[in-house]
Amino acid sequence: MINDIEYLFHNPLYVSSSLTLYHCGFENCNPKHDFGPAIRPHYLFHYILSGKGKFYAGDKCYSLKEKQGFLICPGDSTYYIADENEPWNYFWFGFNGYEAEAILKKCNLSIENPIFNNKTDKGLENTLVNLIKLFESSTYNEFEAIGQLYMIFSTMYTINILESKEQEKTYIDKAIEFILNNYTYNIKVSDIAKYIGIDRTYLYKIFIKFYNLSPQQYLINFRLHIACNLLENSNLSITEISYSSGFKDIPSFYKHFKKTYKITPAKHRCNFKQ
Repeated sequence: MINDIEYLFHNPLYVSSSLTLYHCGFENCNPKHDFGPAIRPHYLFHYILSGKGKFYAGDKCYSLKEKQGFLICPGDSTYYIADENEPWNYFWFGFNGYEAEAILKKCNLSIENPIFNNKTDKGLENTLVNLIKLFESSTYNEFEAIGQLYMIFSTMYTINILESKEQEKTYIDKAIEFILNNYTYNIKVSDIAKYIGIDRTYLYKIFIKFYNLSPQQYLINFRLHIACNLLENSNLSITEISYSSGFKDIPSFYKHFKKTYKITPAKHRCNFKQ
């Protein structure tokens, strides 16, 4: 697509519709092309194909580039401007409906979080192109147009799920790294969460998802694994092994060890060396 295009959509079913498409388009922006500050009566989403620019919403400024998008919510005053040297080109579409907010939430978009990121490249551009092509034909109807809009949101939802999983894996990797480097100290789950930059509840959820263990139990198991290795491959005393594994006292070490392995640390060492 080379030329700037805009299509208006006249939907006779728009009153109280679950989802309504108002217009869509594509634009090759000139350097420093801007709009606003202004409010819109409906949702408006832009997806950047190339170039870069800035989007202002409330007191925040977002520097954006290709494979990112930004959402304008009804009644929210926003301003956006293309970069002077690398102006952006984008698809955009305006919509509303009583399901719109819930659909956007599933795509991790809201007035508090208006930026969409696409690192997985799962065909969002193709669904947007298909919407434009639909309007270029003379045979489309309102159901087909709304169906294509649902396809766009379906693709965005899939991307969001994949992005979330990738982000969760990053958090898990950082948590394991922190445990590996600090298990000998008196660290707590709150220390792990603080290091990663997330709250304890979310940390708990992703540990359950990946390991079916709480962060606390994972930490205990990790320390017990270290203790077993020291019992089997060193001549350190039980006390030295307890503290070297990160247990703050002998009774705590014995309690967790016996609960997990059904024998005492001393018995484990004895059995291994027989």
